[in-house]
Amino acid sequence: MERQQWDPANLGLCSRSLLKVEVPGYTGNIRMEVPFFVLVGKERQPRALLIAGVHGDEYEGVAVLQDLAREIDPHDLRGTLTIVPVANPQAFYAHTRRHPVDLGDLNRSFPGNPNGTISERLADLLFRELVLGNDYVLSMHCWGQEATVIPYVEHQIDESPAGRKAAAAALALGLEFAHPYQWPEGLMALSALRHGIAAIEPEVGGLGTLTEAGHRAYRTMTYRFLAHLQMVAPPETGLDAPYQKTKIVEHTDCLASHAGLLRRYVSAGDPVSQGQLIGTICDLAGENLEEIRAPRVGTVAIARVFSSIQPGERIAQLFWEK
Repeated sequence: MERQQWDPANLGLCSRSLLKVEVPGYTGNIRMEVPFFVLVGKERQPRALLIAGVHGDEYEGVAVLQDLAREIDPHDLRGTLTIVPVANPQAFYAHTRRHPVDLGDLNRSFPGNPNGTISERLADLLFRELVLGNDYVLSMHCWGQEATVIPYVEHQIDESPAGRKAAAAALALGLEFAHPYQWPEGLMALSALRHGIAAIEPEVGGLGTLTEAGHRAYRTMTYRFLAHLQMVAPPETGLDAPYQKTKIVEHTDCLASHAGLLRRYVSAGDPVSQGQLIGTICDLAGENLEEIRAPRVGTVAIARVFSSIQPGERIAQLFWEK
């Protein structure tokens, strides 16, 4: 498919534009569009993309980008900033992680396929229209409805120039934890990196809701990201999420081996010792089936809140410092 008719080079300096691209693949009278903002500052370079709502039940980044699209003054901006509050509108309206039509995970579908499923066509559209051409991408995620997470940032383990820039940008967010990762195929950020675009993925919040703490954390880290790129002035003291010495971490998952009722005894952010009881699973009659214990010393990074559980599902994820 050809590129749809918009080009940031045609937008004036110190301007703000609300644009839309239409998602292909629908029939009949169904029309689905992705709205986005383009802010052009006093100069056109560098170019950065802020994008949220790739998964339909992750809302913290969505709310922050809706605010920042109107809050950032193009006259105070250096470069071109593209802001996409909701990348996956149908999943958002269905309040599900996956696309409700094909059950595809959009963040496992990049760089996409213009002749593929709805999710693959949406990934292709987003990648061609909004990702390519940028120098940096901040792909903003939360945890879904079933769990909550401590704020952290992932970047691909990659020694290319773009990979090193991404690692530096991850540290610039000022979070307590950064996780160098071997990303699975299909991630937007991994596909961007393969095109020489420095891309990182923060995670904040979860439970399918918005919180004051999550909003504050995401707003602060987004300003720090843009300040790192010298696109905006450094954050003022009013952005009160603390800047922390970042720990470089690995992770270990604690998974269920049985189906049943989960009773969890730790929360996100808790320190745990090796052998500490994480949770128990009992059957429908209340008979104990399994005890889950921490395999090592660490910090609970992700904690499941849904108490009905199936074999192989994550109860908790532990971070431990490299």
